[in-house]
Amino acid sequence: MKKCKLLLLAVSVVWGGFCLSLGTNHVMAAEALDKAETVEMEENTYAVSDTAYLNLDWLAGAGNEDAATILKLIGNRTIAVDSSLPDYKRINNMNQTLRRINYDALNLYCLANGYTEIMELGCGYSPRGIYMCERGKNYTGCDFASVVRDMRKLTSYLTPQEKKFLHYKMAGVTSGAEMQQAAQEIKAPMCMVSEGLWMFLGNGEKKKALENIKKLLDAKGGCLITTDFSFKEYGWNVAEALYPGHGDAIMDETVELYDVVSRDDMGKNLLKSPEEAVKLINSCGLRVKRVPLIYGNYEMDPYNCLSDDQEHQLLNVLSEHYLWVITSDTKRP
Repeated sequence: MKKCKLLLLAVSVVWGGFCLSLGTNHVMAAEALDKAETVEMEENTYAVSDTAYLNLDWLAGAGNEDAATILKLIGNRTIAVDSSLPDYKRINNMNQTLRRINYDALNLYCLANGYTEIMELGCGYSPRGIYMCERGKNYTGCDFASVVRDMRKLTSYLTPQEKKFLHYKMAGVTSGAEMQQAAQEIKAPMCMVSEGLWMFLGNGEKKKALENIKKLLDAKGGCLITTDFSFKEYGWNVAEALYPGHGDAIMDETVELYDVVSRDDMGKNLLKSPEEAVKLINSCGLRVKRVPLIYGNYEMDPYNCLSDDQEHQLLNVLSEHYLWVITSDTKRP
């Protein structure tokens, strides 16, 4: 497996060194420990921000105008990927295509099923809020404070009427209290959306998040939709459609790239199989229905960048059951 190296640019975070003296000054030791925990929390927040920026950059590169708007809003301040990486062009093309299909698939599901209340978990810099409020849907995006502060600036791009539909809340999926507070004003039923979230949570965090989601679905009704639990097979099929015979290499390097950006081990957090994911979800009192990504017609190649065979293979991917619709055992959508 090739090593992926990224250049982290524009965000300068300088950590001051400090000494921890054990056994001689308990106050100083406690203060140093608090500082260490604060540094770790801030570093995790920057990692989330960087990962969100990478996904935004890929979506903008795929031609999404709302994503390009957000890029201008927050500025080129987070990361830049070293384009001299082995196979970088293929990694870039595959992930741009994957991001565009995935973004559209989740949006279309919300609209096709008549949801007017959308709550996005770990929203990052997703332009979904713009998309939904332009269509008169209430949108609540949830994430860490640094991301939420950036995304609240979006109101400057919206009409007074559209602003009424757009809300951003500081809430992490593993905090039941924050999730409850974020959903307090949401009307039932709601469609909860997560994109690029679950592969960055450990198994304990996944279980806690699912338990929190269960409580919200019991109270509000609706569902959670995501393709994260199909990430390996879904990504591999998109890569194979674009570059036959190279799916394994492209997916390996994509995972390594995310590892560097997220300061984490994504491979460690990925569940081994869809069956394992279903078992975990069921254990939290939730049920799973897997459906095709997109029903009906879809403009796969709006910019005439694909060969006929690539377009045909990607259209076949749309019929795969990679979209997970998760509901509560005790509350129907």
